[in-house]
Amino acid sequence: MPKRVICLIMLIYLAFNICGCSPFKKSNTETSPPPSGEAQKVQANMRKTVFYFANDYDLLVPVTREIPWVEGIGRAALESLVDTPELRAQLAEKGLKPTLPEGTEILGMTIKDELAKVDFSKEFLNFKDTTSEQNAVKSVVYTLTEFPAVDKVQILINGKPLKKCPNGTALKDVLYREKINIEPGQNTAANDAVPVTLYFKSSNESGNFTYFVPVTRMVRKSDNMIKAALEELIKGPCPNIGLVSVVPEDTKVLEATQKESEVVVNFSKEIEGYGGGVDVEQALVNSVVLTVSQFPGVEKVSLQVEGKTGVLPEGTVLDNPILKPNYVNPSNI
Repeated sequence: MPKRVICLIMLIYLAFNICGCSPFKKSNTETSPPPSGEAQKVQANMRKTVFYFANDYDLLVPVTREIPWVEGIGRAALESLVDTPELRAQLAEKGLKPTLPEGTEILGMTIKDELAKVDFSKEFLNFKDTTSEQNAVKSVVYTLTEFPAVDKVQILINGKPLKKCPNGTALKDVLYREKINIEPGQNTAANDAVPVTLYFKSSNESGNFTYFVPVTRMVRKSDNMIKAALEELIKGPCPNIGLVSVVPEDTKVLEATQKESEVVVNFSKEIEGYGGGVDVEQALVNSVVLTVSQFPGVEKVSLQVEGKTGVLPEGTVLDNPILKPNYVNPSNI
């Protein structure tokens, strides 16, 4: 073989190896993929956690933040709900505010048999009105029950169970996730009605931060509660609470069926008349998926238009099921 050819081959070989892209082996990214999920969190020593803050309309808003992954993460999460000047300033940019009164301390916390017992200092009771104390209690319950180990919560003040808040809110011994952000005028005692959670869109005053808000609406009992919930979602939110619906009001729910962990929802063609725009289309899909996935056992949602999958006007592909989101309203605050 001529020396010139041999030299040329050697130069090519060296060039590939210096660049780390040898043609004779797969790249490192293929043989050793980067860690994902829990492994990434451990490496970063951070954990994504869903907190419940209040907005300007005193509605509780789930917001995903990252906090240091420490022993006693549940206690650390509650401390992140306490009003401080720093947290107040961070949240104000998003139109949100802390739910626990300034100076509140967590004196103790235990978790056993899925029950979290939390002992607060007396500052926990420094509420300005009934709404703020109800939001504080629910934010504690909802934030803690985001953790798999917690299903229910008991609140204590200086070691004694809290039975009644200063502004009249009565508490049960054991609290569960139920009836978040009840819409005004709802009759929660009606025998023929059951609560459903609907996710509507909202934003801060400047409009640069949008998010989804869960609200509780009482609806008539039905053999198909998922379909009933979606029909209520289409009706839109009640007025004057800062929420909007992104699903066109003339949309029909043709069918909603659940098979094991998957729900298939078939909408009429009117759902495509949302007005256009990638952000609006994504908000529409998110609103539907969040509303459907709050039902027990639902892990994925498939969307159809007139019985067909395919692509929505702005490019959202409907061929594959959409997984239930692990985190709501991701934020860098």
